[in-house]
Amino acid sequence: HLFTLYNLAKEKGEELKISICVGAQAEVLLAAATSMDFGADELEVASSMFIKGHGSALKTGKCDNGIVVPADTDYVFEGRITLKETTEGPFVDITGTYDFERQQPVIEIDKIWSCKDPVFHLLLPGGYEHFMLMGLPREPMILKTVRQAVPRVKNVRLTEGGCCWLNGVVSIKKNKEGDGVNAIMAAFTGHPSMKSVIIVDDDIDIFNDREVEWAVATRMQADKILRIPGAAGSSLDPSSHGKTTWKVGYDATIPLDADKSLFVKAKLD
Repeated sequence: HLFTLYNLAKEKGEELKISICVGAQAEVLLAAATSMDFGADELEVASSMFIKGHGSALKTGKCDNGIVVPADTDYVFEGRITLKETTEGPFVDITGTYDFERQQPVIEIDKIWSCKDPVFHLLLPGGYEHFMLMGLPREPMILKTVRQAVPRVKNVRLTEGGCCWLNGVVSIKKNKEGDGVNAIMAAFTGHPSMKSVIIVDDDIDIFNDREVEWAVATRMQADKILRIPGAAGSSLDPSSHGKTTWKVGYDATIPLDADKSLFVKAKLD
């Protein structure tokens, strides 16, 4: 939303009024990190999550610039995104590597508000909090798009080894051959920044890395690997080729006409 509003203001030659909240509730952070259709209200989504977790609505207040913010935020910075730009970075990003320098708009601060004894909350780049806020809101988007292609989807996971951004795993119950390939393509549609996804059967625990690797080792041949060249990917991937990347999908599901007993792991007491 912010990027769209900034571009609309820029087209008019205007600065964009903003309020930056530091130390907001977790529900606010998750809602802000979630991609929604333009016009959706992130604070309304945050309040809905807050009600479920705390039994009461999220308290809000209005800044002098007219922008509504969470009332229990530690700091609020009122300001403007100007029409000026400057070089930003390089900073460590979610991959734990240094991102390249980017031209970004300059923000000018007009007022600062704080609560009593405020805490200035910052993210540790490339840490689990960073993974959570960027990756978690993308998982339901992947789930939604894969379910449109394959009806019976059990679970979706963006893996920690892939920085909860670049690599994913999806478990499905196949109805017909080709469901694995369709799930691969749908997963990339749901999260275009992802560059690698593994599709497994619903008997595999996708939160157990050893089980996922076991499925790849015992249920997949190289001819079930889908390679997609020249795709738009993530600018945070240091190995990407400029603005494009190669994507790869692994169909580690059992063929429907196979003898299932050959693919069952023995239980050792």
